[in-house]
Amino acid sequence: MSTLLNRLKTERAGDYELATTPVEMEVVSSVNGYMLGKPLHGVFAKSKDRAIHLHGDNYQLIPYETILSGLSDSLDAYGVDLTGSSIHFNVADSLSRMRLRVMFGEKSELGMHEMSYNPADKLQFGVELVSSYDASIIFKLQTMFLRLVCDNGMKNIESFNSSFKRHTTNFDIQTAFDKLKGLNESFKSLSDRFETYQSVKLDQSDVDKLFKSFSKGSKGKEFLLNDVLEKKSNTTLWDIYNSLTNYSSHNKRAVQIGKRNAKVKDFDIKTSNMDEIRSDDTRTAEVQNFIKSNTFLFFVHKGISNQLQSN
Repeated sequence: MSTLLNRLKTERAGDYELATTPVEMEVVSSVNGYMLGKPLHGVFAKSKDRAIHLHGDNYQLIPYETILSGLSDSLDAYGVDLTGSSIHFNVADSLSRMRLRVMFGEKSELGMHEMSYNPADKLQFGVELVSSYDASIIFKLQTMFLRLVCDNGMKNIESFNSSFKRHTTNFDIQTAFDKLKGLNESFKSLSDRFETYQSVKLDQSDVDKLFKSFSKGSKGKEFLLNDVLEKKSNTTLWDIYNSLTNYSSHNKRAVQIGKRNAKVKDFDIKTSNMDEIRSDDTRTAEVQNFIKSNTFLFFVHKGISNQLQSN
């Protein structure tokens, strides 16, 4: 048995057993005795007496067991060392969604990156895999990091050697796993980008501009970002980025308290009612879109200019 599968079976037996529940797809031509104009395709876990979701003609069922096995075999085939790695696995009780995160060991080849401004600010790299049977999230295999210096959680990065695919009939899952060949290059690119962020110094008006642009008029979201901002002075784009990743990684929301029309609004931070996996997926996409925006890239280009001038 390949390395990752063996660890899942021994360390996360309950989640692994749930993930490997047999599923099948059948044509559904009627509902409650009423004939459908066009047949649908239902995903069923019959051993649990559960109908998971109905899909159209273009949906391809790829069992979680197949995905996990493919990832595990590919990691072994490309010589990815899992010694000292940590595994975070979450499968919804309804089987609708699953998420697997593998964070590589500090002493492994993929290991850690120490930020140049402060060696104590260490980044642990890893990969995340998400998939669903109900099409609420698409298949994703992506690089990510865990910032160890604070309780910031994890951030998924779309633009570096990642695979985002819908479960359509033309999806070949092995092409996604082929991207694991370039993990070293992916993590080097991430490290370089984060060093650029750290080189960009911001004043309060810059911070306000970035948070307001991201929040799009949501005072609660803006409050949440300011609340988790670690450095209130000598702020850099790296600090802004970490506030954004804190927002995406923690399923929290700011709820206004007091009078709605009060000039000075106050908020209470609570856990969101949204499913954790779906919340992470939605908010991560929100952050990924923002870091590609002109507002954010304006400051990134300043950082690139700073680095060129210092060389």
